[in-house]
Amino acid sequence: MPFQNLPDSEQVTQVFPEKRQVPLEGLYLGQKLAEMSAKTGRSLVIANFLTDRNGVIAKADEHHHFQVPLELKNTSDWRLFQELMAQADVIISGGAYLKRVSALGSRAEDILYQFEPGRRFEKLGEWRLRAGYKTRRPDLAVVTRSLDFKIPEEVLRSGRRTMIFTADSIANSDKARAFTASGTVVIGSGEAGVDGNRMIETLSNGMGYRVIMMATGPSVLAILLKANRLDLFYVTEAQLEIPFDDPSTVQAILLGAKKVNELKEFHVTHQYFQENVVTEDGSRISQFFLRYDRKGTWTP
Repeated sequence: MPFQNLPDSEQVTQVFPEKRQVPLEGLYLGQKLAEMSAKTGRSLVIANFLTDRNGVIAKADEHHHFQVPLELKNTSDWRLFQELMAQADVIISGGAYLKRVSALGSRAEDILYQFEPGRRFEKLGEWRLRAGYKTRRPDLAVVTRSLDFKIPEEVLRSGRRTMIFTADSIANSDKARAFTASGTVVIGSGEAGVDGNRMIETLSNGMGYRVIMMATGPSVLAILLKANRLDLFYVTEAQLEIPFDDPSTVQAILLGAKKVNELKEFHVTHQYFQENVVTEDGSRISQFFLRYDRKGTWTP
């Protein structure tokens, strides 16, 4: 249920399908993804990205690690990202993120513990429980080409179901058996890497998840797009352009620097506009919140 009594500064303009002012907080909770899954009679696969006007999502730092540019990062986008995650039964992350959590600890962006009591989005954890979810947080699926990471002990102790999707050969390795012994099942889902169709079939029909959210980078997004298994594509488009001289120093949302609006199999069904957004570097920008639906899947 959306939250109430928000100040005017937290209002955004809905541009499409009809023009009106709506609260930011609760905006994506109002999408009612679990109900949408129930109406279609199948699982719903979603993704969400923050980009500039050219589809840039990250820029290399001095250590050649890709980071979300500070001139893009903002609390409004992060709030809506969490509202989508709060509706997910399982999130898809990557081995690289878990290695970053091990290296950075609390400085890593939190997609594992944020709904727990005392954490930043604990109210969304409470919302999940009121809405009928069995736990405060979604289960965790990891897509990876290697097993050189660890599932955090706090995740394992929480009772959260964890699983790893990887190549068939790696799933039969000694490392895979060690993960299985600690409570994380390793699932082979392709000969050379993870096949998006096999992974989603396992998560939906095999494990019964209704709402599946991809919460990792463009390589896994490409896997889902190739398999035609992405249903809803949420994009926050900041109205600025990240400057760069060398294309290898930036990471784009789609391979080949293609833009989301060039994906012919998707069309915009919801569009919102927000002004005077304060970013992490202290500047002010405007941004669009866009929802792209796969064509022919359902009536929005």
